[in-house]
Amino acid sequence: MIVGWCTVLSIILWGLVIDRGVVAWLNRRCDQPFRDGTDFLFSSILPALAISGGAATILGAFHGLRWEIVLPLVVVSMIWRRRDLVAVLGDLAALFRKIAAETKNGNPIPALAAFTCLIICYVWSVQSQFPSGIADVWVFHIPLANSIIDHAGFVSPQIDHPFYGNIPLFFNLLFALVMLVSGHWTGAAVMNIAIFFGFLFLLSSCASRWRACGFFLVAVLILSIPFFRGSVGEPMTDLARSCFSIAAVLFLWRYLETRRPGELFHCALVLGGAVGGKYTELQMVGLIGLALMPTLFRGRVSLPLFLSCLCAFLAVAGYWYAKNLIVLGNPIYPFIFGHPGLTDAWMADYMLELGRAFDPANRHFVTNLATLQGWHDFLHILYNWFLAGKPNAFVALALILAGLAMAFRRIASLAAMTAAMSVIWYTVMFNHIRWATPAYLLFFSTGFIGASLVRERLDRWLDEQILPRITPFKKVASSPACMVASLVIISLLAGGLWIAHWHRLGGSDIDPVQTKEFDVALGMISVDKYMESHREAYFMYRYIADHDLRAVFQPFDTANTLLSTAYNDGRDGGWQLPRYVLPAPGSDIDAFIKNNRIAYFIVPPDAGSAFLAERIGEDKIAIANSVIAHMMPRSSLILMDRFGWKLYRFDADRAS
Repeated sequence: MIVGWCTVLSIILWGLVIDRGVVAWLNRRCDQPFRDGTDFLFSSILPALAISGGAATILGAFHGLRWEIVLPLVVVSMIWRRRDLVAVLGDLAALFRKIAAETKNGNPIPALAAFTCLIICYVWSVQSQFPSGIADVWVFHIPLANSIIDHAGFVSPQIDHPFYGNIPLFFNLLFALVMLVSGHWTGAAVMNIAIFFGFLFLLSSCASRWRACGFFLVAVLILSIPFFRGSVGEPMTDLARSCFSIAAVLFLWRYLETRRPGELFHCALVLGGAVGGKYTELQMVGLIGLALMPTLFRGRVSLPLFLSCLCAFLAVAGYWYAKNLIVLGNPIYPFIFGHPGLTDAWMADYMLELGRAFDPANRHFVTNLATLQGWHDFLHILYNWFLAGKPNAFVALALILAGLAMAFRRIASLAAMTAAMSVIWYTVMFNHIRWATPAYLLFFSTGFIGASLVRERLDRWLDEQILPRITPFKKVASSPACMVASLVIISLLAGGLWIAHWHRLGGSDIDPVQTKEFDVALGMISVDKYMESHREAYFMYRYIADHDLRAVFQPFDTANTLLSTAYNDGRDGGWQLPRYVLPAPGSDIDAFIKNNRIAYFIVPPDAGSAFLAERIGEDKIAIANSVIAHMMPRSSLILMDRFGWKLYRFDADRAS
């Protein structure tokens, strides 16, 4: 984990150094090229990652992602841009000095914000060690990253699947850059944490004066929702591409506010990262283009700036689409134009899956907004899925309305884009709520911008009425005695809370079922104990590996062999048959069992559910059930976990 973080920070540092030189050149005619060093550090993390990813894309296209190539290039470029390197390190040192100075002057908020970031980072880093239970992580994302490492770049297809092996892979490339050094899938999780932190810092830096206080408001609005918080440590690309997409919107807003060319350049960089990560983010090109259109028509964007932004966008996103156009004849393969390597039947099934709700229970909703019922269902979904039971969502809505009332023209484009993205999601991509992540993230971001605009209107009143009254308290708080006493009190309070929580969980006899993810970070329970009690199949698959059971028949888990490997530290003992290994209809079941040496089988509690039948196929479920029914009379239950998963031993010689 430490190696992973060092690698991510090195990647960000290199990107910041290159970015600073470019932005300084673009902003050379501005009275203030940078708002300040802190703003550059906070707002440029995602553009720095985009620059690093763009450079890696160029190297990967020529199979140059090798240590002997990457390291000399990094060293030479750092020497070449040594003045920018010194400037970035100076900005970082100035940030620490500013935090110390503010604390000494009686303002503890910057120090508390920094401490909060460290705590959150530690907790997410611990939680990222939990092997993901999402099959896509082990079927696509980690294999794609490993394939990039193995080939020192890109091939077509990247993995043995014509569709998933040819999709845009910008974020999988970022995963690969970390895993190239760390050698473990947790490196991908660390990269996702860094991307999310980069977005939070960018949003906080959009505030005019109160960046430290703004971070706490960002935390209240966004981090308090499990919808975002629970995805941070997963090696998935959905949250990462959402952060890049909404970062592009925020940079566009900053450009319209400040007219600094560097902001528009950053917008192009992160938009390229988003589009280079998923086809769905092509919608953002249209939305951002529409928002920028009035400025373009008025001639306020110079031709050199436009070309610089276009080159930045294409450098990050262009490779994936150009490669598909050259190799497959379709830049957005396999959509719209053609799908070589995929049958018409496969594409028809895939398009049907994309165009309807993933959960059959949600398929009665009408997504046609040309009808009154469609608008009724749309508003129903917005309220029940995104607002109901979420007080911070109502706070964000109130802040958006307040911002519109205070400064309509400055926030109207953000509110309109939030509405447009919600409509696009519902009418085009109403497959799963995760496709709405960008719209939901922009909703809270717009709420924060609204709060910032309200704060600007209140600045004079706060300076005249509030700040003079708290000055005496600041002097007391800044005294050495008070600072030492505060540290002692906080330490005693934290220790007391830890001991009280430890006793409440049962002391030395802690019940793992009662623990939470945060308890793992507190050191009260190990990762394995927590996973066994909270993740279905984890205990079962660990037990199978520890006792070297084989072969296990498990046809009800779409990623059984992959999860078995992930849950056992990467070991693959061939314990389980792949779930697609089934007898042909009407064939001899005894011969199938004998040929595959089946000695055990698993029956999950949802083996007969309609949802599982749809995901795996009703015909395959029927065949699997016939095999289990054939073995059950000669089997004995040897294990059942707390989720209801049952492991049976099959005795072929026992009479039924």
